Amino acid sequence: MFETDKVNPDVAKYNQINFLKGAPPKWLNFYPENIQPLVERDGFNDLIQLIEKRKGKRCLITDVSLRYQSGSGGSTLAMQVLWRFRKDLRCARVIDSDLDTKELSKQVVDLFLMSNDQHHPNRRTVLLLLDTKEKINDQPVKNVLWENLLEEMHKRDINTKTPAVIILNCSPTDFTLKDTLILPPNLSEEARKQFKEKLLQQIRLQRKGHWKVTIINLFHHKDSGGSTLAREVLSDLREEFTCETLTNPFKTDITENKDEFEREIENIGKDLLGKRQNKTLLLLLDHEDDKPLRYLIKNLQLKLQHPNRADHPAFIIINAVSKSAVRAPGDVKLKMELLPEEQEKFAQKNLEIKQKYKKMSHNLHSFNIMQRGFQKEDAEKMITEEMVKHVEDQKDSCSTRLLSFLALINAYVPGSHLAKPLCKKFIEQEWSDEEKPSLEMIMKPFQDLMVTFSEGEQKADRMRLAHPMIADACLKMLTEHSMRRSDIAQDFLNSMVKGKEERILMSNYEKTCKSMLVTRPKGLVKEKFSILILDIIKENKTIPLLKLASECFFTDPFYPQTLARLYYIEEKGEHKYVNAEKWAKVAIERDNKNSHIRDTLGQVHKNHLLRIWNQRRSEWWKVEKPCTDIKTRLIIAEDAIKAFDDEEKAAKDELATPKTKYNNRGRFGFLQVCKEIYDLKNPEINPVEQKHLDFINGHRRDVERKYDFFEWYLAFSKPSVKEEDPDYFHRDVDDCYNQYFSQTLNEKKKKSFGGLLYFLKSDISVCKQHLSSFEKPQSENETQIVLYILANIILSQFGEPCEKTERLQNKLQKLWFSREQGRSPEFYLLILLLFWPDEAQNAKTNPPDLEECVQYMSQSYEKTYGEYLHGRYLVPLFFLGKGRGLKKLVHALKTHKKGLQKPVQLHQSDLELLTEGDESVEVEYLQRINGKVEDHKVFAVVDEQQIQVTPHDRASVCKLGQVSFYLGFNIRGPVAYNIRYEGEKQKTNGKKFMGY
Repeated sequence: MFETDKVNPDVAKYNQINFLKGAPPKWLNFYPENIQPLVERDGFNDLIQLIEKRKGKRCLITDVSLRYQSGSGGSTLAMQVLWRFRKDLRCARVIDSDLDTKELSKQVVDLFLMSNDQHHPNRRTVLLLLDTKEKINDQPVKNVLWENLLEEMHKRDINTKTPAVIILNCSPTDFTLKDTLILPPNLSEEARKQFKEKLLQQIRLQRKGHWKVTIINLFHHKDSGGSTLAREVLSDLREEFTCETLTNPFKTDITENKDEFEREIENIGKDLLGKRQNKTLLLLLDHEDDKPLRYLIKNLQLKLQHPNRADHPAFIIINAVSKSAVRAPGDVKLKMELLPEEQEKFAQKNLEIKQKYKKMSHNLHSFNIMQRGFQKEDAEKMITEEMVKHVEDQKDSCSTRLLSFLALINAYVPGSHLAKPLCKKFIEQEWSDEEKPSLEMIMKPFQDLMVTFSEGEQKADRMRLAHPMIADACLKMLTEHSMRRSDIAQDFLNSMVKGKEERILMSNYEKTCKSMLVTRPKGLVKEKFSILILDIIKENKTIPLLKLASECFFTDPFYPQTLARLYYIEEKGEHKYVNAEKWAKVAIERDNKNSHIRDTLGQVHKNHLLRIWNQRRSEWWKVEKPCTDIKTRLIIAEDAIKAFDDEEKAAKDELATPKTKYNNRGRFGFLQVCKEIYDLKNPEINPVEQKHLDFINGHRRDVERKYDFFEWYLAFSKPSVKEEDPDYFHRDVDDCYNQYFSQTLNEKKKKSFGGLLYFLKSDISVCKQHLSSFEKPQSENETQIVLYILANIILSQFGEPCEKTERLQNKLQKLWFSREQGRSPEFYLLILLLFWPDEAQNAKTNPPDLEECVQYMSQSYEKTYGEYLHGRYLVPLFFLGKGRGLKKLVHALKTHKKGLQKPVQLHQSDLELLTEGDESVEVEYLQRINGKVEDHKVFAVVDEQQIQVTPHDRASVCKLGQVSFYLGFNIRGPVAYNIRYEGEKQKTNGKKFMGY
């Protein structure tokens, strides 16, 4: 682009002025002969370095992440980086918001293979800019595109030593709520100073936010001086904040004594609230285990509940966690706050712009806001007295209303816009055909704050305010003149959406409206509603607004679903649950096959049932008192159970659609309801009739069946490689079982494979108490033998006496030859664990065929668990270590308790290296084994066998050749971690490669 055509200087100047004012960047803005270079923000060099590093990585696809605050210049920075690499890589940007990722993947691979001469291919890595907020089936676009790219590359049999595609993935992020800073060891004095500035930058940024409680995770190597640095920052800020430090604040282990832990959290919360005074409290938590932190945050948030969002946080928490190893950050962050070096760059650029554009430079709002450090006051000063007077005198005019629409959508959905032709239609309503003025004339009082632009393949011009901070300032000015947010939103729906059928309108506004009214941001905890709804709840017009939205988008189930949630969560009065039930059913009528939509009806009834003072929890969990009529409560419970049963059936039906992720909330909701109604059996609290007891006890079998489901479901999988299931999930499942069955939970866990794995997270006393007395199976029953062998493996992990490996092998070997196929995945897993050769093992006579075992295990997994675990991350249960017999197995779970003997297990940092590190990684106590790649498949080469293993990262399988890798085992089979191509120079950190 622009390499051959001469660029019109006037066009280049217009685009440059429009960009500096606030329009999205265009490639013309980077054309060097007609403009002055743009300022390179702090993340520019970091992104360059990350991409340079990725260029040499052995894989088909890799990515680099840029996370940015809307309005901070993230899209511009990403385009600057592409422009920088345009001579070395094939740089491209995804421009279509209606993404067909399969078609896109074909185009990207075509670009990689592109050559002027078909006989002399000229492959070159594609640097693909993906800057979109969209999701596909609730998954980020990048994840879906990644899988489609791999399928397309495999289809075309692409082999490459360096990446075919590097995705520059840009994602808007709200850093005013949370951020994580990673402090590595051995920093120079200058690097330490720069890190301290970034910590101060984040504190300044959070102080300008509206969240009640914010958090900065400071993960630091134990020898890096992280605690000292954090204390220095508190000392520097003691005049601006109330500063407090708590060292190792959480004394009680939550898993050991829940009630004592909750009292401890309650006391800490009360103490901190008393010290806060009128300033933001800057709290340093200096400790080694950050798991209990979310309970403290929940406590503080509940104590600070009030209808208005705060102008600044009540608490900024620096969560300083010491780790034995920390990894360098793998992404770049761009924030609406400048570092000192950036301030100097922008000050110099400001002089150049003033000199070039003279008086016009005052109207370059986006640049001016940025170069002044994103100060709220600067944005507010851009609203002139003329604008304010126009609003005061002509509050109902189409010009003021159009400004209010732009302010609302740009404040709550930064980057959104209105189509200019539709804006023209809107203002023409006030004028006769003879006297119709232009849009520019009508909007002249506010024209200075607006930008008009075109983008991508859209030919129609778009309009928006110049910067999200200007939108915030305009919205503040409008609300100060009695234009409430709810009124503006209703006016927008009535005037710009309702009854309109233009395709361009619906494609533009449907996503914007859903973002404003439905989408719930995920913060420290997931918000109950969208930010706009949270802001207008106090105006008591939220329900009419959502009813109007539901009418405008009359086929969309998410608006009635949100209405149902609003009724049962926020509304008062006796009819709240009747109305909530009504709207939940409307949502189901609009999409009766969607299990997630059905979930809301179950939640309505469950919430109705749970409005109690829960004696088992501390005071800060208090909610309203219940209906005391046991008959009424059981009717509500019956409705809830039916709703959750219907949801479970719908979730099962959804599995017929390929690649559908199973919705477990119906099963879980059922257990939560059963847990609550069991308390009604107590005759001291309620007079109980026999029919009531029959109803409650009648669910006993289903409680056990659903408990059994979650036991293996939670043991074998988790939401993603970096995300754990919430604690309450495990707690409620266990609590419900405990109520219905006299058998203790640990005794129950001894009777299942998933349950036994729990003991690897326990201390040695619990393990010995429950597993040492495991009796030898008296028959050839497969289930008993499998459990007995696993119990012995677990005991061996603690160094406890256990059955000899050879005897365990004999039991399995006998079963194997009695019937090789049709076994459980657990059986085949034990075959692999016990018969995979160790580094000095004597050959077993006539061992099971491991190639066949892997095939049978994969088939058994798909039949038994596959449809339920699709889309979840299968956790590695064991890794192959360097020992002999059972000692060659290394447990992969990461939880542990201080001061208690634990099995040899991978540290969390080791797991991260195995799943995310490059091929130079060495993990001292794991065995790296030899293998090879053929036809994009990975095989372990063991003796004379070639055993297919699943690559943990499919993109790392990039060409034919000899490889080595670390071997892990999950419930589907063996997995190759950290694949390294051999026969080429490798960085092995001086450690000898060991294979066989």
